[in-house]
Amino acid sequence: MDQMQKELAGIATEENSIRQVVASLTTHPSLQNWLNIVETEKKTHHLFELEMWLKALEAFFGVKNHSFSEQELKEVIRRNFVEELKISRNVILRLIFLANELVNENSSLEKKLSSYYEGLFQKLNWSEQNFETLLLQPTPEDSLALLTETLSDVCNIIDSLIKTDNARTVYINFQTFASIGKLLLRENKRCYHINLLMNYQFKPIDRIENQNLATIIKNIDNEIIGQEITKTLLEFFRLLKYLDYVSSDLSQDRPLKNCLPIFTLIKIEAYQLIQFMDKTLLHIADLPVQVANLIDGCIYALQMDLKKVFGRELVGLVGLTQAPPIYAKVENSHGLLRDCFQQSLVSLVQIFEQGFDGLKIFNSFQTKLDQSIRLRLDIWRLLCAFRKFGHEPSQNKLVEVNEQITLFRDSSLKYLMYKDWDDFEKMTYQAMYTRGLDDFAKIVHVFATFLEALLGQINMRAVLANHPFDYPEV
Repeated sequence: MDQMQKELAGIATEENSIRQVVASLTTHPSLQNWLNIVETEKKTHHLFELEMWLKALEAFFGVKNHSFSEQELKEVIRRNFVEELKISRNVILRLIFLANELVNENSSLEKKLSSYYEGLFQKLNWSEQNFETLLLQPTPEDSLALLTETLSDVCNIIDSLIKTDNARTVYINFQTFASIGKLLLRENKRCYHINLLMNYQFKPIDRIENQNLATIIKNIDNEIIGQEITKTLLEFFRLLKYLDYVSSDLSQDRPLKNCLPIFTLIKIEAYQLIQFMDKTLLHIADLPVQVANLIDGCIYALQMDLKKVFGRELVGLVGLTQAPPIYAKVENSHGLLRDCFQQSLVSLVQIFEQGFDGLKIFNSFQTKLDQSIRLRLDIWRLLCAFRKFGHEPSQNKLVEVNEQITLFRDSSLKYLMYKDWDDFEKMTYQAMYTRGLDDFAKIVHVFATFLEALLGQINMRAVLANHPFDYPEV
């Protein structure tokens, strides 16, 4: 009996030891050790991008995350997803490149991590099937190798599906597109250390580096409010980091449809952030009413700007073939989201330090005042163009007016209230497709009346109270 008890005790001790080892492999310190080594090798940016694209790809295969029109949503089952699959293939190729960059033959990562895990794995029973997956990936480099293999296999499948000749048109139905997404997600979850990376919301790469901002947060009296505000700010900084990759593609003239998965990721995480602010931040005990009202206002403004981008600006982008409209949509979406996130972040900081200057954080920061001044001037210029046409109608001036309308739509329209977008777009459509001078003059007259009303509304904005408009000569 004593012998049996000893054996049972030994088994229990061994099982407990195994649990401790497995737990040590699945905790934050294990992840942090990997991140520290990557940072030492100056590859943190590769790891961040890898994580971003993996999340973006998962979001992109979720059809509900796409910016579809109402009609497209009704017909989504019959939709041809060949363009979306081509974009997914491009993202997969980028992921393979990043995984290979994180694992190269001169890297010291494998040696360091093998040493780190050696003491842990020697305690495991290597015959235990329960730990088969774990034992096959003792280091992050093993997980990266498995990830690369998975991505290459899926890329080969996609290549076979979209391969075509002049005899047929490639058709990728909804079920096929969704199935490839599920396959990728399922296989990626087998990559042990990649999963570990993606399952932690805040990692050492998520940090507030600006000293002015760090000081303001530190001086918040309520510790809980300080913690939750910090989480919120970190989320905004992460969203802005995603936009940096869109900015890079815009500046380097890369294929811009590849940015769509990033936008879908931003959509998901931005609405999750709104949910957090609404359900957690606003329900902190003893939150001052004034602070709550300011946060509530920030949430409303954020929702409106997200509707502009995902409800209007990005709709139809995937089906475009001409470079100029693709560039305009991506550039406008990027600018709207960047201004929105920067303004939201600065507004939150100003709750705790009035008068805080956003330029202390962002070189490109544009305040609501700057936006309103530019919008007012651009509306005035467009109104002047309409009046000049009304005085001396001509075919040449008709073309010039349409060019002015297009310029405004592609630049300053984003600063209008969202409720005014529909009216502007309807009148723009009428102007663009009218060729007769008399008919065009009638449309321009109605358009000018609309702009005059808009100009009056903008002049009443609180931020312009001390900035009267002098109606300059144009």
